[in-house]
Amino acid sequence: MAVVITVNGLTKHYKTEAAVESLDFTLAKGEICALIGKNGAGKSTFFKMLSGQLQPTSGEIQLFGSSEPAETRSRIGFLIEEPPFFSDFTAQQNLEYFRIQRGVVEKSKITEVLEQAGLTNQARKKVREYSMGMKQRLGLALCLLASPDCLVLDEPTNGLDPEGINEIRQLLLELNQQKQVTILIASHILKELQLIATRYVFIHEGKLIETISQAELQEKCQKQLKLKVNRSDQAAQLLERNFPNIQYRCLPSGWISIQNHLESSAEINQLLVSNGVSISELRIEDLKLEDYFLQRIGES
Repeated sequence: MAVVITVNGLTKHYKTEAAVESLDFTLAKGEICALIGKNGAGKSTFFKMLSGQLQPTSGEIQLFGSSEPAETRSRIGFLIEEPPFFSDFTAQQNLEYFRIQRGVVEKSKITEVLEQAGLTNQARKKVREYSMGMKQRLGLALCLLASPDCLVLDEPTNGLDPEGINEIRQLLLELNQQKQVTILIASHILKELQLIATRYVFIHEGKLIETISQAELQEKCQKQLKLKVNRSDQAAQLLERNFPNIQYRCLPSGWISIQNHLESSAEINQLLVSNGVSISELRIEDLKLEDYFLQRIGES
């Protein structure tokens, strides 16, 4: 399979602080890869090095197999920070300026990308009158102007309402499935990433801690039994004593999650109650992407 982005040992230091540390990463053609991490994990720094806004301290970046990223970067549409639009220009005028600057021949591309971004009716409004969500849409339209083979998007749904988030999700899926556009995306709305990504990369404190496919995540995020009890320490002892191979975690506020023995939920309930442990809630639910990520970085 063709490779779009390859990163080897990528590192970025600010004085004594490492924003990104020895990062190895590969993005294959056709993927929708979600980069997941807390604020300050190094996601934006990584994206800025890919776009050429920051120079790495060490390491190598290859784009489309070339070790000279400047030559192939034009094939990627970047939405990392708010683009430098002219506030007194309309959306259409801004895109016309960037169309000429970037050597895009077809004037019809402006109408096309405005429609894709849901801005057709706002095309003649000046950018200074745009909300944050509308500016995000315009930034995405700018990304699409040169018909990129790959999109690198940092929080593309920032400022959008639920309807707008859904529209952007559908657009990204359409670009990927119908036009084979490869996508690398970061977002704090993990439930949205779980709806579109084919692979997940977890980054924490500048280091890549795991990469996992959609199928592998679905297998690991299988159903779990959740109990809310008044004495989690006593409940844990009872579970370990009666179910030697039980897989469980004690969570805050008296919650216990059990990953196996779901078929024994009634037996578990009876065991705890008969031994003086009060259960106020018991339910079976799917483990979410957010739960899995927090487990991986050791947080409840």
